[in-house]
This record gives sequence, C-alpha cells and structure tokens, in this order.
Amino acid sequence: MTKRNKITFLIAEALLAVLAAYFFYSIFHGDVPPKKVAVIVENSGDKRWDSLLNGMKQAAKVQNLSLIICNTDEQESSEDEQEMIREQLENDVDAFIINPAPGQDTKQVLEQLQGTKPFVLITQDIYSYEADAASSFVTVKPDNYKMGQELAEQMLKNTSGLMNGKRIGVVAGNARTEESRNRVRGFCEVMEAGGGRIIWKYNQESKEDAGEILKAKEKVDYLAVLDPYILDEVGEKAENGFYSGAEIYGIGTSIKAFSLLDAGKIQCLIVPDLYEVGYESMNEIASKLKNSWYQMESHETEIQVVYKKDLFSEDIERFLYSYE
Repeated sequence: MTKRNKITFLIAEALLAVLAAYFFYSIFHGDVPPKKVAVIVENSGDKRWDSLLNGMKQAAKVQNLSLIICNTDEQESSEDEQEMIREQLENDVDAFIINPAPGQDTKQVLEQLQGTKPFVLITQDIYSYEADAASSFVTVKPDNYKMGQELAEQMLKNTSGLMNGKRIGVVAGNARTEESRNRVRGFCEVMEAGGGRIIWKYNQESKEDAGEILKAKEKVDYLAVLDPYILDEVGEKAENGFYSGAEIYGIGTSIKAFSLLDAGKIQCLIVPDLYEVGYESMNEIASKLKNSWYQMESHETEIQVVYKKDLFSEDIERFLYSYE
C-alpha cells in the first residue's frame, strides 16, 4: 500500500468512526423527548403571572424542558390542588412547580408527592399555624414578611414619620396563606412601631367583591393593599389618587398596577421579581432532572420599590420588559 493510499484509508476510517458516533448518539439521545414540568398556579390565565411564566418559558427553552401550564381557576383548598397533581401524574409529568393552595392541609398533599416527583414551591411557602414557621420544602419566592415591612416603611417615609392620628386600613388576600399572613404581619409591626393607627384589617374570601366591602368599612386615610388582585380592582376605581377618601399603597405584579401608578391612582408599589421566581424555579427543577443526586436549594428573590418618577429608570424598564 502506497503512502497516499494509507492516508486515504486512515481518513476513511476516521470518517466512519465519526459517522458511527453520530448514529450511536442519534439512536440513544436524538429521539428522547424533553422532560415535562407541570406548573400549577391559581388562575393560571391571569395577567399577573405574565412575568413569572415568561421566566419559566425562557429557562425551559434553555434547559430543553417541556412546560405544561395547567388550566386552573381559584384553588380554594388542598383538595383542588391534589386533584390537579393527580391529573398531571397520570399525564406522566416528570416534575412540578407549584403555588401552594391555602390551608394547613396542603402540607400533607405535598408530603405525599415528595419522593415521587421533584417539585418546587413558588411565590410563597405552605401555610402554617405558627406565624414565622418555614417548611422543609424547596421554595423560590420573595420574602413576604419583608414586603409588608417595606410598604409600611415607604408610607412612614412619605409622611416624614408623622403618622400620629392617621388612620390605616390593611387589605390582604386569603388569610390561610403564608403570603397574606406574613405580609400583614410585616406591615403591622413596622406601622405600629411608627405610630400609625391600624383601624381595621380585611382578608378577602373567595368570590367576595372587595371593592364594595371596603367602601362599607370605616373611613381611613391610607389603604395598604397587600394583594395584587385587590390592588388592581381598587386602584382602577380610585379618583384623583384616592379610593373612598384614602391614598393607596400596595403590592402589585401586573402591567395594570404600573399603569395605575403612572396615572396617580396608586402612590407607591412594592413589586416582587416574578421573572426571577419563574427562571430560578425552572433551573432548580432542570438540575434535579439532570442529576437525581442534586440537592435542590431555596432562593429568595428580589423586590423593588417603585414610584411614578421611577417608571422610566433602567431597573424598572427591565422589570417591564419581563412582562412582554
């Protein structure tokens, strides 16, 4: 065999080896479908989840995961969530991202899932009768207690700390959630230390018209609205920056909330970075699905204080971009 023939033979052998490796990879890896992750959040079609879902979709694309956003309405109990989990287990999903349902019984539902499929809780921990108790579940969420504190601090700041005699109403969502309870607790502790008078607290029950109920309550100077749904509803009905004679401060997660702030109907917004919640929760799930020995970790995500003057700042433009 001449030198030229030997070189040609070696090149041919190398090409055959590359082709064999390619076909081997294709057989064992090429046709493997992406793993499925079910996302269970209350009222999944609501606009307040846009940023969260965008974060999940972006991470799922990078990690080659298939995202199943469950079609949900209100989750009034652990039974509703358990039924949704059961349906997705029958659909052979590989993992879950869950916004926990209200009530103490949700813990038992999630303990049954634990060890069967990996899951991450988002936006809040499970509800517990103990005020400052944290579960052992992996969570990706803002510090809800800190959000309540921050809203109270902004209210105090804007009155130069002179809250003596000012009357405050506190408005929150379902009382049997970690999110509502810790936001109320954080707000009230700071406000009471600052001399504010909290006249009443209201937690919305399912299907109640919060706007009508608030109008019937004793008049206050300020409303601290700690639930994004209620903030959008009440803020939309505000006139000249007041709702039933009260200035509104609130926690918001929708484009509508930013629009209400821009229109002067809301004085101050506290905004959790839900894009980060979605992105980080999906990355934790992806790491676990790639390596069963990986120990998932909880993440505490950022919050932003936003006034009308901040709406065109670089940080807030990034927030708004995540909703698109």
